[in-house]
Amino acid sequence: MRNFADTSVSAVSYFAVALVRAALLIALGLVIAFTSGHTAAFGLIVMGVFLVALSISLATMMLGTHHPAQARGLHWWQALVSLVVGALALALNQAGIMFLLWAIVLWAILTGVSEVFAGWRLPPGHFVRRDWLVQGGMTIVLALVVVLQAADSVAVVGFIGAWAIIQGVYATIAGLSSRWASDEQALEGRS
Repeated sequence: MRNFADTSVSAVSYFAVALVRAALLIALGLVIAFTSGHTAAFGLIVMGVFLVALSISLATMMLGTHHPAQARGLHWWQALVSLVVGALALALNQAGIMFLLWAIVLWAILTGVSEVFAGWRLPPGHFVRRDWLVQGGMTIVLALVVVLQAADSVAVVGFIGAWAIIQGVYATIAGLSSRWASDEQALEGRS
């Protein structure tokens, strides 16, 4: 059973962030899976659109809902990094495979390490600790896989798609689990 150090409002806020993030990730993965031309330009465009949409979504949710300080800082940082890298990817979509590799690795390291760090700083029973550690770790693994990959746009874009689907499914499960756990906590509080 998860130990909720924050109020159920925080769990509901995390539920919303996780599901919006999951929807964007799954959309990215499906677009990549059902598109045959995995060129560097295609990779930069889909990654750019995803990152800008993620940035806008995170910023909008941070303005509209209650979040604990750790989540606010992490999500603002992720929104800022995603906006900058996404805008560069869209603006320079003809820059080629090396720029695609650079954009993915930079974004994945900056957001993945920050998510792992934020999760690590939370108390061991906190309801998002494990989720942030796992999701941040998977993002760091994406950076490592891309760094070790030859300059092959088909493979790199394919890895982005696979990562997005896995992350999207995990974020969906994490969001629903937090929502169900907060509902159970609310029911226990009434008895």
